[in-house]
Amino acid sequence: MLKIRNGRDFVGGVTMICIGLLFIWFGRELAVGNSFQMGPGYFPMMLSLLLMVFGILIIGQSLIVEAEDSDPETWNWKAYGLVIAGPVGFGLVLAGLGLAPTMLLLIVGVGAASRYANWRHSILLGLFLSVCSVLLFTKLLALPVSAFGPWVPFVGDLF
Repeated sequence: MLKIRNGRDFVGGVTMICIGLLFIWFGRELAVGNSFQMGPGYFPMMLSLLLMVFGILIIGQSLIVEAEDSDPETWNWKAYGLVIAGPVGFGLVLAGLGLAPTMLLLIVGVGAASRYANWRHSILLGLFLSVCSVLLFTKLLALPVSAFGPWVPFVGDLF
């Protein structure tokens, strides 16, 4: 009989498999197509299958590698709240603020969830990724998203 040597990794692997199955179930009505004629369900299906493969690999590792004996860490509720609120806030303020300020707020906010992140580094990373996102999504891919929205006075008219 197999012995679970690392319960945390085992639960994580099972969770990844369940999430992959859940996304496959949600996208069951989308046409998948093939590699040459991809349908709208092709990419979500491939990501779900990849997530499930990683889950299987993590479960296999949890059966082989022994977990380290250490004191249990306390739950970082601030991190959980900020990581969950980040994408929700992104979706709520993107139309009003625009892509650049929303990305900056998202990255700085989620960076504040880490015990190890420095706020200066989070701001620099947020500025860099905001500029890269604006260049990629508005200029190169020509997606219908503005760099600055109507909530940003004066700057919104420049871009």
